[in-house]
Amino acid sequence: MSKKRRITKAASASATLEFPFSLVENGRGRDSFDKSLDSVVQLLKGRKNIVVLVGAGISVSCGIPDFRSRESGLYSTLDIEKLGLSCPEDLFDLAFFQDEPGPFYTFAKHLYYPKGQDIRVEPSDSHKLLALLEKRKMLLRVYSQNIDGLEQEAGVSSKKIVYAHGSLRWASCTRCQKKVSSEDIMTDIRQGVVARCKAERKNKKNGASSSNSSVSSTNTPASSPREPLRRVSKRPRVESDDFCGGVMKPGVTFFGESLNDSVRRSLEADRDKVDALIVIGTSLSVAPISKVIEYLPPKIPRILINRTIVHPSTSSQNSDEEEKDPRENYVFDAYLLGYCDDVTRCLAKKLFHDESCSKEKKRKGKTMGSLLSKVLGGEDKDYKVED
Repeated sequence: MSKKRRITKAASASATLEFPFSLVENGRGRDSFDKSLDSVVQLLKGRKNIVVLVGAGISVSCGIPDFRSRESGLYSTLDIEKLGLSCPEDLFDLAFFQDEPGPFYTFAKHLYYPKGQDIRVEPSDSHKLLALLEKRKMLLRVYSQNIDGLEQEAGVSSKKIVYAHGSLRWASCTRCQKKVSSEDIMTDIRQGVVARCKAERKNKKNGASSSNSSVSSTNTPASSPREPLRRVSKRPRVESDDFCGGVMKPGVTFFGESLNDSVRRSLEADRDKVDALIVIGTSLSVAPISKVIEYLPPKIPRILINRTIVHPSTSSQNSDEEEKDPRENYVFDAYLLGYCDDVTRCLAKKLFHDESCSKEKKRKGKTMGSLLSKVLGGEDKDYKVED
């Protein structure tokens, strides 16, 4: 008989420690909820090359809506008539942006400042857990489906992050391809006007020849989400003898634009190193992240932190015994179900509590102890570190 899945509800948690989420553990169960979480922690103890896949679920608590939720998603709340769009997806359509960048920049402030009034969002506790894993030298890579860049805001180094769909943290010129930080176009973002490239032109002749095209040519891949119709641009050219003047396009991957090859290259580099996989806040339904589980070694521990159970494909049929998945009728070794921040706080407390108290408490500066205090959402004196 195949292994059965056991669901332990939060109500069965021990009286000394309350867990605001459900835990599903595959295989033989433990006698209590607390011990079940301990068994999950044991899967991660000693791991030095954890890969984490993250989605919109880790940013919802920051005030950032996802794209497709029926009531609160960005596409559902978008006023397409006011923006002059035929459908919500036009906002991130490459061909539409090439022709009319105005609607995107009219709305862009809501992407960069979803809370309004120029208030920048802060990373969630789930983002901070990623930084905590890196500081403990347990993190190999974060593969993010989000465009908000909060992983870096939380302290994860850029070399550890792969943005599968690009990021709002940078922008590039559609004419000369100059790349800049989003801070360089933030004044235009706040004012709702189209950001233009301020790079100096090398010479007037070359600049004039490049002005024949308002954007760099981009071939629409056959595998793109949809095939946008090309439009004849009617917007005026912005010419200058001194500056490029090309339209600045945010670093987000638009519909009709080729996906960045960084996912493939990083996976190839990580496949022989990864020793555990954590999936947080995603349905794993959108490529290329939806294919990651298939590509990674099947025998590494897999843990899901999510509101609901997801069932991604794991159809690899490698004949090599070393590559066969030992799991029967399930994908993850443990399912931690609940709000991402609730789960990650409890997991961080279990995973790092002893080490942080014994090794980090006496160190000066912004150490692991102070970071853990932030991850756990309070000024607990057991974690506080004096500067």
